[in-house]
Amino acid sequence: MDDFALPEVLSRPLEDVVLAMKAMNISDVAEFPFPTPPHQGQIDGAVKLLANIGCVDLSSLEESGGDGNITRLGTAISKLPLGVRYGKMLLIAAQAGILDYGILMVAVLSESSPFQQGPQEESKLQSNDDESLDEIDKNAAEQLEKEKKKSRKKKWMHKGGDVLAGMLASGAYTYAGKGAGGVSEKLACREFCEENGLNCVVMERIQKMRIHLAKLAKTRLGNADGIAAKTGGIINTMPPPNRFQEKLLMQAIASGLLDNVALLAPPGSITGDHPYSLRSAYLNSSTLVSEPLFMDKGSAVYSRDSRRMPEWICYDAIVRKTAKDGSSITTLKNITPIEPAWLGPLAQGSRLLSVGGPRASPLPSYDPSNDAIMCSALTKFGAQGWEIPPVQVEMYEALQSTEAKNNSQFMIDDSFRWFARFLLEGKVLKELKDLPSMLNDEPAIITRKAPVSKVAILVSALSKAGVDSARALRKHWSENDSKFLFKLLKSWTKSEHASEVKKLWMETVKKNIKQYNMANQ
Repeated sequence: MDDFALPEVLSRPLEDVVLAMKAMNISDVAEFPFPTPPHQGQIDGAVKLLANIGCVDLSSLEESGGDGNITRLGTAISKLPLGVRYGKMLLIAAQAGILDYGILMVAVLSESSPFQQGPQEESKLQSNDDESLDEIDKNAAEQLEKEKKKSRKKKWMHKGGDVLAGMLASGAYTYAGKGAGGVSEKLACREFCEENGLNCVVMERIQKMRIHLAKLAKTRLGNADGIAAKTGGIINTMPPPNRFQEKLLMQAIASGLLDNVALLAPPGSITGDHPYSLRSAYLNSSTLVSEPLFMDKGSAVYSRDSRRMPEWICYDAIVRKTAKDGSSITTLKNITPIEPAWLGPLAQGSRLLSVGGPRASPLPSYDPSNDAIMCSALTKFGAQGWEIPPVQVEMYEALQSTEAKNNSQFMIDDSFRWFARFLLEGKVLKELKDLPSMLNDEPAIITRKAPVSKVAILVSALSKAGVDSARALRKHWSENDSKFLFKLLKSWTKSEHASEVKKLWMETVKKNIKQYNMANQ
């Protein structure tokens, strides 16, 4: 080992080191006795990044101190020998059933752009014996070369962004070689790069990384779907992803870049003098980056017409450049367009997501998979507090918020009110699906908040018992009162169906008590 080599804690991305330490149950990284300790600000930045993408939970800092606890997601990522961002992207892709494409996605992200030609390729384009050409021929040659570059760039344009464009090129590169091996494969791949304006060195590195990740997938993600997980190899003839798979890939990319989200700046939102047109400028979701951001002109989604540029994007890195006139411009690398509706589900568990009180529209619903009354809640994203499409949350929790308590549209017992409605509609317990036809009123009157006596009594009973889920109802029947709600049902039943309702209810209670007891043996 080099006597003067930097220690790993200073050479490896610090967020990777911190996550590995969290996986070893080190509660306070800052207090760890490093031989060469990183700066406190660097540790704070690493912890913040991990919290932003959902790998570390900071909610218990006031109680337990330290710098956060590792989450289930963080634990899973820590088992992969990858950077935390790429590890999360790969896991999300595997979970979505597109691991083979996810491997190629991460391989493309791990290298520089394959569309930027190296000095060797550039010199070849200019080696046409310039001295033998007069000025007119030189101009014509330059114009021809510009047209070729424009044509090549157009060939790899992709509405899904720079990463998907790189995947398209890399897939075609692999197909050109077809796994022949040896000199013939190298020649075929090199010719392909020269014909299509791709950087051959970068493409080779992407291919090597793809093969490496496929082997990794077999050992670490063997239960996932795909060729790589089963064989440790890649598909030389893998077709491009379809539209649905492209959307899943874009969501996987966004999941690892949640703290690198930008919004096309609304007119007038950026003040001050700037040397560039602000119509195509973006705002960063973080308050740490205040200057306007611009797409690199080489991006697959760049357009001179700002109206054709995506409103929401995520990016891999910020690059500050100096123009010929000396002015500076902040550009974005590896841009992927995103939909704001993705951010809520993708940022669950991240400190970037802020969920407020319930919203009146759309109406609440019963979610059988979560066994809970769910409602839409006011949702904001990032340090800028951008409002995004509302996420679904448990209504009981949403009603505890300050916004809900100060909003006359909602009552503190609304989760029990909606549970009562869905119970009588047969949406909570499948055994009661025929109950609505035997009732003398529609269960919908329960949520209309009109002063109806039988509604108030039913909602009050559920609220006092704390029952707003099927599991809570089964538990109350089993452990407290098997006749719970039975007497109240009489005022809701048509007289001619009284015996049928009694039989249906008793059988339902009996069956659900048995189900609860079996689950808790």
